[in-house]
Amino acid sequence: THSKVDPMTLIKISAFSLERVSMMDPEFYDEDAENPEDSYRKISHDPGVTSISVRFDGFLNINKMQQLIRTIQDDLGANLYRYKGVLNVAGVRMKYVFQGVGMLYSGKFNGDWKDTDKRECRFVFIGKNIDAEGLNDSFLACKCSEKLRFDVGDKVQAKVQGKTPDEDGSWVNGTILKQWERGNPYRIELDDEEYTNVYGPVDEDDYVRAPEGFEEEKEYDEAKT
Repeated sequence: THSKVDPMTLIKISAFSLERVSMMDPEFYDEDAENPEDSYRKISHDPGVTSISVRFDGFLNINKMQQLIRTIQDDLGANLYRYKGVLNVAGVRMKYVFQGVGMLYSGKFNGDWKDTDKRECRFVFIGKNIDAEGLNDSFLACKCSEKLRFDVGDKVQAKVQGKTPDEDGSWVNGTILKQWERGNPYRIELDDEEYTNVYGPVDEDDYVRAPEGFEEEKEYDEAKT
């Protein structure tokens, strides 16, 4: 029996009504209301209270974004007043919409991008003692491409978590079964007795890497064809 295990622990996503959000906040979808032109804007209100608005074209890795939200919640705690965004997630045709107040976060995929839509990511964060430039840099670090390093059928090594969060995990050999599933760049079948399936949540060497000699073998196979 094949089992599927997600090696990255994600924060829980609870369902919420976008219609209710729109009624409470008519400018939720209005990208020009808070950031008409700039890709990055910092606005100071009361002393110590800042709002940061970020937008960029292209795709975002949802797993890196959710990790970032959790880090922001841990770092700012009660100083995090309100945040919201509409995201263009790599590998998914639907918009991802989120909002939060303090430690309360909720988000979901809702509605497909239309062909006429400009597919971009937009965030607004309001809080006290925010490192605006650092937050902006962290958001930009979530950008990614839908073009991946490995193809279906490639041999790779996947970083699989240990049994407890404190364990670093280990590298396990496997094969790429599929690209872009549920916002994850890869689904990988491990070379173990159970043929376990895991997700490669980010297309970086910290999560999925080529085994030794991969490039030479791939060049050889391409030369033969």
